[in-house]
Amino acid sequence: MIFSVGVLMVIGLSDSLSRTMSYSARSSKIVVMVNERLDSLQSEPFDSLAVGSSSDTVSVMGVGYDRTASVTLITAILKRIDVSMTPASSGSEPRYAATTYVATHW
Repeated sequence: MIFSVGVLMVIGLSDSLSRTMSYSARSSKIVVMVNERLDSLQSEPFDSLAVGSSSDTVSVMGVGYDRTASVTLITAILKRIDVSMTPASSGSEPRYAATTYVATHW
């Protein structure tokens, strides 16, 4: 009887552990995708980096995400780049956002 209860508890823990590992893997993947997009925009020449925003929908491990990138002109020689990923549907899925700045010579 005690052994059976122990086995059932371990099975319950393994389900919880599986969900936690899946959440962590999805979190890691969206961080990489945001940073790749940020690096891609940051590597463009300052003058060809268009001010405005764009968005697309991507799938991360079977979950849909809205990825938004926006470029804002701060001064004549400074632009801010924001990239974020949020779940397309409401829920407890991970989300991530990052910001960087690019400048040109004065």
